[in-house]
Amino acid sequence: MNLRLLIAALLVTTAQAAPTVQGAWHGPYYRLTLTGLSARDGTIRWTPGGTGADLKFSAALPTLTRTVPTAQDQIRIRVQGRDIEIRSAQGRPLRVNLMPVRAGVEGPTRFTAIDVYPEEAWTDYDPVPVTPCRAPAPVPELPYQSPRFATGPVGFYLAQIDPRTGTPLRVIANDPDRLYPLASTFKQIVLWGTLRDVQAGRLSLNTRLSITEANRSIEFYQPGARTVQNLATQATVASENTASDVLHLRYGPERLQTLVTAQGACHTRVNTTTKAWWAAQAGLLPDVYGPDLTAGAVQAFALPPAQEAALRARAVTQAQTLNADRVLDNLDRYFFSPTYHPQTEVQLQNRSTPREWATLITRLYLDPSLSPSNRAFLRDTLARGCCRVRDPAVAYWGSKAGSGWRNVTMSGLLTLTTGQSFVYAYFNPGSDTMESVLIEKQLPDIARYVLENARRLASSAP
Repeated sequence: MNLRLLIAALLVTTAQAAPTVQGAWHGPYYRLTLTGLSARDGTIRWTPGGTGADLKFSAALPTLTRTVPTAQDQIRIRVQGRDIEIRSAQGRPLRVNLMPVRAGVEGPTRFTAIDVYPEEAWTDYDPVPVTPCRAPAPVPELPYQSPRFATGPVGFYLAQIDPRTGTPLRVIANDPDRLYPLASTFKQIVLWGTLRDVQAGRLSLNTRLSITEANRSIEFYQPGARTVQNLATQATVASENTASDVLHLRYGPERLQTLVTAQGACHTRVNTTTKAWWAAQAGLLPDVYGPDLTAGAVQAFALPPAQEAALRARAVTQAQTLNADRVLDNLDRYFFSPTYHPQTEVQLQNRSTPREWATLITRLYLDPSLSPSNRAFLRDTLARGCCRVRDPAVAYWGSKAGSGWRNVTMSGLLTLTTGQSFVYAYFNPGSDTMESVLIEKQLPDIARYVLENARRLASSAP
């Protein structure tokens, strides 16, 4: 290449790579748009009391000072060097989030967004109370201690159980009988149903199922003829949505619901594939939920179980006709839009209460219908799932986490070297942390929180 042209090309590349910062209202919240760097290049630290945040980036940013009036306050923004400082002028709550925005979601190029929500623009998740299907037997209960790292409502149920019968011996709980969206932690039940079919001879771990562009769900997937063993492993360990959906559809969503309901979990719903609930939230199923997603979700949630199941079955069928990339793009636009509300998560996704879900996890592990080899596959697969603490006091830890927009979940079973076993469900929708990649950073903290509380229960044993 001509040296002069090479120098010119390098200058253009450098100019294009120089970070830029722009600020503007984006519906109900104020957005700083950063180009020329990735969200991974930055870190965020929220101020005590939640009145702002300090962000630091790996590259210097253009200097910017701005005071943005809101209905009840002023947002003060200062960008200097590698630092961004965001504060409420009156010390009122501000939710500040740092996240990547993919190309095609809001324009042709990707960028980094810092979204600042004034107090009046924030929406909260309100856990829905239900009456337990069966009155729980009274057991000793230790006081609940809220996790310091979490924001928003937390539903939690941790029980030390009899390892033979699954009977709760001691518990720690918070809102155990309120409904929460499950996110990907529900995939444990898909694994369970699949292994029951293997046990019954309806398929084997070596049965191959076809994965194509037509039947894929959102995010990453592996096309081709894949074994049930591979699909079950990837759905659990890598949380691959496509693998989960293919197994879910093979078993039958309503059949899986019947299995769960037969365990006494009358409030739990597991009859919706990942693609169906994402397509619903993306607004791509107006024939099912109507043109107004918020109103349609509320109406669907209020239906009697049989009618809701029929509606969900239509959603599952129609979602299969949609392109997964289109679903993902529309889903991201919905999450960034003013119409998003965290309550739609529990209305459209699979759901349960902490107590019901922990009980189901117990039934899963103790299922007497599974052969030793199938039970070993289940335990080994869940032991490879996210997340657990590597601690010499832990003999076994099976777990499956889930995440989404302002939502993180985790559930599973752990056994200490003392032989004491614990089952748990942790649900946290409506978090102040929005993007799933960022909220997943809490998973190690959640695992440590579970282990700390298991030790509390263990030490309280007579």
